[in-house]
Amino acid sequence: MDERALLADWHEPITEDWLREVGFKWHQFDRQPNKQWLLWLGSAMGEWGSDTEDIGIELASGAWNEQRDDHADWFCWLRGDRAGRYHRFIHIRHMQTRGHVIRLVEGLTNQDWNPANHLYGCAMTPERADRRRREDATRIDRQGKWPHWYDYEKDETRAAPTIEHADAAIKNGGAK
Repeated sequence: MDERALLADWHEPITEDWLREVGFKWHQFDRQPNKQWLLWLGSAMGEWGSDTEDIGIELASGAWNEQRDDHADWFCWLRGDRAGRYHRFIHIRHMQTRGHVIRLVEGLTNQDWNPANHLYGCAMTPERADRRRREDATRIDRQGKWPHWYDYEKDETRAAPTIEHADAAIKNGGAK
């Protein structure tokens, strides 16, 4: 995204399409009624971020704006997943424009806003993003260089149950 496009979008409202375009990932826990949009920041913090999921920004639509009498604002939380399944959220504020999100990301990461360095839902330093793109370019599935299949791997029964599974099914009243 070039500088002119960024400035033109600065006062535009936040949308799901824009969040997807700049690298946020849709995230939703069980029984959550609305989509949450998440961008991990740990990899963009350089020496200060020790893990990708140390800190992230999570946004959800539907925040009440009293002046406009609508639910067009976005909730914004800081999120940390360092403890595994136990997630910590700190509500920051309600946000209205793309500029609010951009300033927050730049302030937390001390990196210039560059969605090209937001890969797989993670903001990264330019060096980490370049390294990740190089690694992705050498993946076997991206190059179409699949391993050679041996003749015994191509037979019709390769997905059949093992003797142990068949015996267990018969003992439990399954297939006879």
